[in-house]
Amino acid sequence: MGTRTSELAELQPMNVESADGGVAATEPTGQIVVIRPDVVDTVGHVLGNLFQRIYHLVDRAELAAPAEVGDLNKNVRRLEDFLQLVMDYISPVPLVLEYVPATEVAQSLARQVSDTVGCAVRVDARVAVDGRSLVDPGRLARAFRLLARQLEASAESGVAIELKVAGRAAGRTLSLKARVPGQLKAQRSSDAEMEWAVAERLIELHGGGVRCQDLPNGDATWEISLPLQP
Repeated sequence: MGTRTSELAELQPMNVESADGGVAATEPTGQIVVIRPDVVDTVGHVLGNLFQRIYHLVDRAELAAPAEVGDLNKNVRRLEDFLQLVMDYISPVPLVLEYVPATEVAQSLARQVSDTVGCAVRVDARVAVDGRSLVDPGRLARAFRLLARQLEASAESGVAIELKVAGRAAGRTLSLKARVPGQLKAQRSSDAEMEWAVAERLIELHGGGVRCQDLPNGDATWEISLPLQP
């Protein structure tokens, strides 16, 4: 996977106001694109109607030639899922924030990875982390789930992910550092890259960040950071 860090870290800040209540999104080139929420809603509505019609046609075609329609249905669903990720990436995301203890945030990550991949997640929290994070539990769980989809199940018994939980910078940052065995790393794909980008954006909206680093032995480390409140 290589080293992936937030695109925002490489941008020069620009003071630009968006019009009509739009959300200003910065591209890696330093350009500003104004995204209007009402336009995003319209795009989502149109796509939803189009896919409803497509699935209706697929169902009709399946009655005539079921053996030939299976692959078409699979790829249509893949297209729909990918477009949903694109919509998630560009859409304004309203957060419903609440205080969640740091230990519960770590457990949420462990649970999403375990449920998605089917492997054990060993949580190492020998150093007690006091405090809590101000997060949207649903959005954060989705981010963790999308990160987990970067992995695949292993046939080897005993394979597990080690998750270290710690506080940094005088207790102001919650650090979740996972060591991922090489056999659990899925192959690179455009879908996976988009899932990572959406997960990264959701975590950044909480004031945090996520970083992936490949190791020489084939393993990888993920580090997720979130602000920690007293």
